Amino acid sequence: MATIRWFETQAAWTEAAKSVQADVAQEGEWLGEPRSREGYCIACGGQTTFRLAGSDLSRANVRENLCCIRCRLNTRQRLMLSAMLANGGDQRQPGVQGALLEKTTRLYARSRARMPWLRGSEYLGDDRQPGRSYWWSTRWWRWRRTRHESITSLSYGNASLDLLAHSDVLEHVYDTAAALRESARVLKPGGVMLFTVPFLVDHPTSILRGRPDSSGQIEHLQPPEYHGDGLSRSGIYTFDNFGWDILEQIRNAGFSRAEAGFCYAPREGFHVDDASSAESWKMLPNILRGIR
Repeated sequence: MATIRWFETQAAWTEAAKSVQADVAQEGEWLGEPRSREGYCIACGGQTTFRLAGSDLSRANVRENLCCIRCRLNTRQRLMLSAMLANGGDQRQPGVQGALLEKTTRLYARSRARMPWLRGSEYLGDDRQPGRSYWWSTRWWRWRRTRHESITSLSYGNASLDLLAHSDVLEHVYDTAAALRESARVLKPGGVMLFTVPFLVDHPTSILRGRPDSSGQIEHLQPPEYHGDGLSRSGIYTFDNFGWDILEQIRNAGFSRAEAGFCYAPREGFHVDDASSAESWKMLPNILRGIR
């Protein structure tokens, strides 16, 4: 299994990431043409082909578009599954509980197959009650009973979960502190929170892009940024671009430890967008962790 290396400070992460730069350069343009490469998929548990989707050759987005042709999970999803399995996801003893804050995705399906105790959910809107299931439909999820959860108001009991995971959720929540406190509340002592966000690895501080005003509208502090989302075809608004101060926010929320990790394992589909760049270390697949 690909190894994720974890660090508690920007300096330590940066030093380790830069040490990989030579390996990245030696590997060269790993994908090449026809933009695919044989390798091993952690999600499938076997040999596969990784293929880069998209038509813009000048802007390869390995994080979102490098997919295994068998399970169709992209780099971000495979990294999350790998982290979950390495942080208690392989437990089989009675009483283990975990939650992934998505359910209508291939990541959830693959994760649930490996972790039968894992519960999935989606955010279905402010008018829904956390913990309840509603009929729900998206472009790829056709009218099924779907559990609603909000990261700022989870239905799970205090100290009830061993593992909590969410992928590209936190940047779309204005009250980051409330979301992190709620995450800490539902985890058992020693429990683990894993999450991905678009992480600015060379920024000590986060960038606040917008905030709600007194009328409930968004006051834009930076040009509006929207990410793809199943709730809306127009995408979902991004409040934060997170920098290294997110680790301090995790600790302040009640976690005993906060870390950022990266993984470089090209044969397992964990690679960078542009191997020719002198700063390709900034493009390494990354993930964050809080330990209760």
